[in-house]
Amino acid sequence: MECHQMDQIREAVDPKLNSVYVIDEVELVLELGLLCSHQRPEARPTMRQVTRYLNRDDPLPAIDDWGSIDSQSFSEMNSRMLLEAVSSNTITSANGRISTTSIDAGR
Repeated sequence: MECHQMDQIREAVDPKLNSVYVIDEVELVLELGLLCSHQRPEARPTMRQVTRYLNRDDPLPAIDDWGSIDSQSFSEMNSRMLLEAVSSNTITSANGRISTTSIDAGR
């Protein structure tokens, strides 16, 4: 995704291809791969849609319209969540709450 965001999607092409490919086709396949691995499952195309994109029956949606969070924002969000978790002595999970006090006291 970073290569696409920096408008350098061709940088993601496998060097083993030795630059022997049709640029439009490789860009289509790389962008389609991004769409197929979208973070929201409902945004991913069906196999029928994938076939239509590959046959160029339908245009690929613009990646800017996908509504995904960019990697820098995602990293910043993860950092904030980690700092909050570390600064707190209580961690909540799907299985309940646990604190360092309860661990020290033998729960």
